[in-house]
Amino acid sequence: MKIKTGDLPGIGKRYSFVTAEGDNIVMILHQKGIREIYHFKESDEDEPDFTIRMTDEEARQVGTILLGADYQPVTDERMEMLLKNIRIEWVQVTATSELVNKKIIDSRIRSKTGATIIAIQRGKEMIGSPDGNEVILQGDVLMVVGNRQQTRSLDSLCNIVTPENWTVC
Repeated sequence: MKIKTGDLPGIGKRYSFVTAEGDNIVMILHQKGIREIYHFKESDEDEPDFTIRMTDEEARQVGTILLGADYQPVTDERMEMLLKNIRIEWVQVTATSELVNKKIIDSRIRSKTGATIIAIQRGKEMIGSPDGNEVILQGDVLMVVGNRQQTRSLDSLCNIVTPENWTVC
């Protein structure tokens, strides 16, 4: 799919593309965070068939869904290729993890493990594509992407057992 982009001075940015089904979509991201999506049956039409307007928060939640943070159907062929090369794992942050109460950027997760956090589930809240300044809290469930070794390394960081919390049997 080819996406055309263009700046809209004083407004924001415009993206337009044609889907595999032939739908013409135009998305406008306003500087204030509002998103507008326009659907046209024909690319030369002036009036859209319908328009959707979303706040920044709504757009991020929909983006998380589209990204597949909650559910991602995958064909058998794609799943086999995906499992060989890349994994998406859910990793819970324990109380003893060195990541607790650190910003993502300060924790240097990517440089330490090679894995990338693509979402955080915090209770009932889902934070898609978290900002580097997001603070990781005890009990957070991190949705991470990487190869098998990278996700295991991050799992180890999230579940560190230190001498202070060893139990003597």
